[in-house]
Amino acid sequence: MNLSILYFILALAVAFFVAVFLYVYPKKKLKKPSYLLILLRFLSVVAILMLLINPKWEKQELSIQKPRLIVAVDNSASIGFVNGKEQVKVVLEKIEKDKELHDKFSVKYFSFGVQSQLLDSLSFSEPQTNPTELFQQLKVLNNESKTPILFVTDGNQTTGNSYEYYASKNPIYPIVIGDTTKYVDLAITQLNANQYAFLDNKFPVEIFTLYNGIKNVDAQLSIYVKKQHIFTKKLNFSSKNSSQNISLMLPAKEVGQHYYHAVISSLENEKNIQNNRKDFSVKVVDQQTNVLILSSFNHPDLGAIKKSIESNKQRKAVIKIASKESIDLSQYQLIILYQPTVAFTSIIKTIYFSKKNTVIITGTKTDWAFLNNVQQAFSKDVTKMTENYLASFNTTFPEFVIKDIGFDQLPPLKDSFGTLTFNVPYQSLLYQKIGNTTTEYPLLATYTDGEQKNVVLFGEGFWRWRMLNKIEKQSYKAFDNFWGALIQFTAATKETQQLQLDYKKLCFSNQQQLIKASFVDKNYKIDKKATIWLYLTDKQTKKTKKMPFYLNGDQYEIGLADLKPGKYSFKTIVENQEVKQYGNFKVLNYNVEQQFSTANIDKLERIAQRSGGEVIYTDMLDPALQNLVKNKNYQSIQKSKKISKPLIDWHWLLGFIILSLSVEWFIRKYRGLV
Repeated sequence: MNLSILYFILALAVAFFVAVFLYVYPKKKLKKPSYLLILLRFLSVVAILMLLINPKWEKQELSIQKPRLIVAVDNSASIGFVNGKEQVKVVLEKIEKDKELHDKFSVKYFSFGVQSQLLDSLSFSEPQTNPTELFQQLKVLNNESKTPILFVTDGNQTTGNSYEYYASKNPIYPIVIGDTTKYVDLAITQLNANQYAFLDNKFPVEIFTLYNGIKNVDAQLSIYVKKQHIFTKKLNFSSKNSSQNISLMLPAKEVGQHYYHAVISSLENEKNIQNNRKDFSVKVVDQQTNVLILSSFNHPDLGAIKKSIESNKQRKAVIKIASKESIDLSQYQLIILYQPTVAFTSIIKTIYFSKKNTVIITGTKTDWAFLNNVQQAFSKDVTKMTENYLASFNTTFPEFVIKDIGFDQLPPLKDSFGTLTFNVPYQSLLYQKIGNTTTEYPLLATYTDGEQKNVVLFGEGFWRWRMLNKIEKQSYKAFDNFWGALIQFTAATKETQQLQLDYKKLCFSNQQQLIKASFVDKNYKIDKKATIWLYLTDKQTKKTKKMPFYLNGDQYEIGLADLKPGKYSFKTIVENQEVKQYGNFKVLNYNVEQQFSTANIDKLERIAQRSGGEVIYTDMLDPALQNLVKNKNYQSIQKSKKISKPLIDWHWLLGFIILSLSVEWFIRKYRGLV
């Protein structure tokens, strides 16, 4: 401010000097000085200089910033099924009318279901619940670690990562909505099945069941296809034996898309029977799989592999010795490389160039220097020593369903000793176990390299596994099924087509069916200029709708909502091109939110404990809100802000300059000075 005053005084002096110099010094032009002209020029120059200087004044402005309070309300359909709609409305009314709460906090309201958003209105119609997505969005919007979250929900979740283990920096206070009474209940919590199976083969199904209750109860698990009963098993539950995992093999007898449903019988007083059923779909394909087993020497493992593969009538295996004969790879869907050595040099480049899926088996005769050089997925820094590796089964293996055949009781496999390193993402089906110690290194792993699917087994001597299986169980079935699952996973290839579709074969009537299409030109480059149409046919009414796909990034998408339960078929056509794809799916008359009839208090207690909050029941809401008001961890912050504003509005100053110069010009014109 002091500097602005100095500039102002300097401007006055300069303006006075200019005015006097123009109208007093040149006496030849102006016989008698005009004080009006001097004044006008003086004012004009002062105004111009002030416009350039633009003097400002500063002041400190104090403001009080209240701590934020987030109110997140569950807007999913499960709130209605737990009879919690009125509870939610009462809770919101109490929060909105609490003057002390609003005086202390800046309250922000959100709703959540599949996605979270600012609260506008509540319909309790969201088809799924994803609290984790809510917490992630709040983390992006609010970086403060002292922002309490009132989590108004029944605690039930149907999609996304489990929220109970979310690491929240903000304390979460769940307000429990719905009935907290625990009723006796039987449920199928999860069902795993492969999407594809080969004709005349058997495919694995894994079913997880759960019992909530005290008494001992009997139940029956059944599986149906086309209203035909194909599987039954009696189950016994108790408070100590509350969960059971059932693994079974179902026959694939007919080509096509087949829809199954698994049902567990309901109890006499069971309140919620919606979770007693799970539907799944499997596509049966008629495809002969030819497998090449390539080795540079003979070994008992080769015979064991061949017999296991050919135990399935849809598969044929051929053993060939590397470097002794020419091999046409085009007739094989899968190549098994047994203990690769330099003898594989002439063919292994062709294998990787043609992007054939592979199973690599290593052992004591493997040339690791060669294997490390010809592929980049993994490497092993070996010594001259060998090691016996026992197998430890990974129960959470995600790639496909496979049964533990008692791997921890099988003889060890032998391989060169050394440090194993993977350079690509991989999944371990079996871990290496040395003595009683299970290591983090894989004994059998799967990985994907572009379009190639690969399996690698680090050890020889598994022929003993097959023989021991025969001795103990009087059958090779368990071992052959194990190898069959590996072959089915690895041999399955995706045809290189211009138009490829991705969609769910089963969906619920309250869910959106999202169909994605990837389209490439004849050079297999992504084409973003195509026009793709979907022709959707309801098989029951025979009505067909035509709808366009929309481009989203590199993919084309179309979302189908409000579909009635039933079977649908569709055709996708690329306009002006002879490119078509067909598909079908089934819409189930089932609301995933309807499986809940009570609040999930256990999950709410865990998220409250992990985040530093506490569970609030609706009958204790008033004292809980008072505790938030009195909580000294949430305090208002006084902030100081320096404000700088111009002393003069430049619009008025510019107008004054134009006016004074104009008046001066007219006077000079009148006196003949222009």
